[in-house]
Amino acid sequence: MPALAFNGATHLIHLYDNDTTLIGSWEAYNNVDSRATLTHIPNHSYMMQDRTSPKHHVRDANGMYGLHGIVRFFVPGHQGIGVHSGRRHYRTNPGQKHWTKGCICTTDEAMAVIVEHMRNSPLTAVRVEHNCGTHTHRAPRRNRTAHA
Repeated sequence: MPALAFNGATHLIHLYDNDTTLIGSWEAYNNVDSRATLTHIPNHSYMMQDRTSPKHHVRDANGMYGLHGIVRFFVPGHQGIGVHSGRRHYRTNPGQKHWTKGCICTTDEAMAVIVEHMRNSPLTAVRVEHNCGTHTHRAPRRNRTAHA
């Protein structure tokens, strides 16, 4: 079954076909704004919800969800968590390093491949690994978490 795997220590997201064949790897971050209720996505395997293009989503590299919308997955207690791109030209922490409300942010190039792959083979899970230590939380506006 196709899946995404995010590594918080290496800041990479990987797309796998049938959990064994690597399709691609791209830079990605889980930099959560300090005002959000979620400090980071805990290490776990999460079930996919859907690929949505929010009602007001405009295909914009500098927009909230980039050119390709958001791929949502279920994080207990938190609605709307997913993988997306966006904020490419933002003046502070542009692109995949930009702060989110809990999401994993990657590149438009990554999202193009992920969305195209999902058209023929729906994703089933997002695996989050090595995303609990303070070494993964270096952005200045991040919530700081205790060592896990």
